[in-house]
Amino acid sequence: MEQTGSQEIAEKRKPSVLEGFLSESEYAAQRGVTIRTCQRDRALRQSPPYVVIGKRVYYRIEAVRDWLLKRERVEERMPQSLVRRGMR
Repeated sequence: MEQTGSQEIAEKRKPSVLEGFLSESEYAAQRGVTIRTCQRDRALRQSPPYVVIGKRVYYRIEAVRDWLLKRERVEERMPQSLVRRGMR
């Protein structure tokens, strides 16, 4: 029995156990920092949750997004009229 193209693709694309995770290098690249910065952040406990498998570090994408949202800041600005008058 012959397989159709979509069946062949489905068989070739097997689900990955690490689907939904970023490697440390992928995470660093998306953040625009070095791997060393990620390592330092983990040592200082200032990183998103992570998983260590062997010697490799992985970040769950949703955990990184949640971590970013928790760090979001809204700057409160004074009206310019008060700043000019020196009423800080």
